[in-house]
Amino acid sequence: MNDISTESVKVLWYFCLHPAFKTKWATVYTLINVSFCSLFAVLAIKGILLTYDSDAFFMSECLETCILMAHIISNVLALHTHRENLLKLLEHKSTFWEITKSDDDSLRVEILKNNNFVKKIIRTYFIFTVFSATLFDLQPFTTGLLPSVCYIPNGWFNFLTAVLWYLSYVAVLSLIGIACLFCSLVSSLTEQFQLLAYRFREMCNKRFDIRNELETLVSHHNFLMSYCEDINTTFGSIFLLDFVLCIASASVSVFIFLQPGDWAYRMKCITHFLVIIVEMGFYCVPLEIATNTAVKLTDIIYDSKWYEIESVPIKKSLILTISRAQRPIVFSGYGLININLNTYVLICKTVFSFYTYLNSVKKLTNK
Repeated sequence: MNDISTESVKVLWYFCLHPAFKTKWATVYTLINVSFCSLFAVLAIKGILLTYDSDAFFMSECLETCILMAHIISNVLALHTHRENLLKLLEHKSTFWEITKSDDDSLRVEILKNNNFVKKIIRTYFIFTVFSATLFDLQPFTTGLLPSVCYIPNGWFNFLTAVLWYLSYVAVLSLIGIACLFCSLVSSLTEQFQLLAYRFREMCNKRFDIRNELETLVSHHNFLMSYCEDINTTFGSIFLLDFVLCIASASVSVFIFLQPGDWAYRMKCITHFLVIIVEMGFYCVPLEIATNTAVKLTDIIYDSKWYEIESVPIKKSLILTISRAQRPIVFSGYGLININLNTYVLICKTVFSFYTYLNSVKKLTNK
């Protein structure tokens, strides 16, 4: 229960999205979700084709629906495709070191504080996304429109509304659930690098009879580096698709918000924008912290008195460990886009530039 990933894992399990859930039912659930999302994507595309030269506002709303459905489909399929890899990550996470009484008290307090902070962030984000989904679901009552706008065949309004109410919570559980799980996994990985660095420093200060301990620490470092590679393999497709869809969705939401219209609908768009931006932050920010913490292992070992150790083989092993730790850990979407804090800043800049451009065009049009 004290594990940082407990709540995210429970959410995925209760709604058949956990990788350990029975494959048969998980496949059926995935097909249902993809089918419903594909239906709305097709109706939204038809709405775009019918109104692209007559109603730019309606067209942009349909485009937002297409992007949202593509976002859900991509995450649901990625989650289903990489079930075994994700299950492997969760199983390997159970072998992470736990902090013991022999470890430094300040380190224990810092890790506990970080755990509580991440848990609060995840809970707050879940509450906010549920609130955002509720704003979507209230649209039939407040504006008379579907929660996500698209072309509506005659007599389909009630059916499409019910399906969208269902899909809104599929979006929360698939998009937000996997983002929160990822954040908790990487946060735990960061704590492991912190603990490893502390134990390397303590070991170097002993100087004598440290061969067995050194083997254990080096083995755990290799395990953590391999774990990073597994994370990149599992989430590579999500990294790439979320980067593209985040920029597109946020830009369209900003465009719709700038248009005159019902404030209830505009507030729905701005909350959707915030959810998307924060979701990408759940990938970029923890990875930036993890990579920086991993690199600090080099400084921790180098700053210790490793050169006073009498055993030459142990000295060589420490030098090799320093060399290995200096290799930067890179998380990317199939090598096309690196996922780090710079990428997150790039996304925010792109959306802000789009907002500035639209605002200037709007002022010129009013003149």
